[in-house]
Amino acid sequence: MLTGPSSVISLIAELYMLYIFAILSRKLGNVTKMKPYYRGFYGAIALIVVAIVAHSIRIGSMLSPDLAPAALTGDSVYLLVYYLPMALAATISLGVALRYWSWLFKERM
Repeated sequence: MLTGPSSVISLIAELYMLYIFAILSRKLGNVTKMKPYYRGFYGAIALIVVAIVAHSIRIGSMLSPDLAPAALTGDSVYLLVYYLPMALAATISLGVALRYWSWLFKERM
């Protein structure tokens, strides 16, 4: 329960990082005339927002377990509304970032 608020802050920081990647990738895509793959970052941001809401509700249900419905305290629901969106967001972000920024790995000094 003590780490709950800091974990929400870390999710917000991840949201901000994805937003920065989206802006930078959009600008790079405009210069190189790429398709707008950067929109995948916005989809990942939406998935992170779902995870933030689910995690906030979970923290609230852990603080007062007597008042929370049993569905909110179950692990399977938390898997579907927190871990699955986080994993999808990470996968989408990695794919889009590699699409835009893979040239950095190919450059040699």
